[in-house]
Amino acid sequence: MHKKFYFPGIRFFALACIFTCMLMPGCEKEADWELYGTKLNTVVVDGMITNEFQIQQIQLSRPVMEMNELPEPFTGASVSVSWGQQTVFFSESATEPGIYYSNQPFATAVDIDYILHIQKDDLVFNAQTHMVPVSPFSTPTFQFHPSLNKYSINWNNSQYSPFEQAMYEAIIDWSHIPGYEHPDSLSMARMLYYTLNTIDVSFLIFPQDKEEVFFPAGSIVSFSKYSLNDDFGAYLRALLSETQWQGSLFEAARSNLTGNISNGGLGYFSACAVIRIMLVVE
Repeated sequence: MHKKFYFPGIRFFALACIFTCMLMPGCEKEADWELYGTKLNTVVVDGMITNEFQIQQIQLSRPVMEMNELPEPFTGASVSVSWGQQTVFFSESATEPGIYYSNQPFATAVDIDYILHIQKDDLVFNAQTHMVPVSPFSTPTFQFHPSLNKYSINWNNSQYSPFEQAMYEAIIDWSHIPGYEHPDSLSMARMLYYTLNTIDVSFLIFPQDKEEVFFPAGSIVSFSKYSLNDDFGAYLRALLSETQWQGSLFEAARSNLTGNISNGGLGYFSACAVIRIMLVVE
């Protein structure tokens, strides 16, 4: 009779080896992939209306089929936004194809449903959204870097909150400073930062503020905070999962973003409350 011996540590050692191999960098080989696809006959909507009484803007384009391809404007469409008994029509810009401006200024209000209607020939798209309030935010500060003789932004707002979701925008302009007037020089930057009501593993491994922009004293910085309703917050979280948070063992599976545009339309139509402040870096 042969006796069988069991060594539990061997199983653990084998699993540990497999996991270690997964973490080890593998060999990389450059490959060119030729992408095939059918051009989609649909629209991509980039539309945000706000509580600021102004001419509102909605941008329409067509889907791109290749990386780094410039989107083709979606031109010649009939565009309107309705709420209650009111309807405001939008007209396409004569100098900016695919960008539609409202024929009159208007502002959004809390807890009102806004309906976007787009029609071109036999294509019809609709979207519905609502606005939630925006709360005051802590003013970001600037950190000086002596070795560069430049500044960067310190975001003072939480990346997670169970009470609200928000998008922060910083537009930095130093084109007026001597030495940066040349059109080819880097003299402007736009940065986005988010407060979401979820905590993701990839979010913790790849924090949003991993990228820094450095700018000189005298730069003018415009900070804006936009309120996000639950649906728009979920859309932006999915967008981050497809972009900034990719690259770890916990990354999300690639897929198309699900927006709020009907009939196969892409993108998102939103209504946001916004507050803005402007600072000069000193």
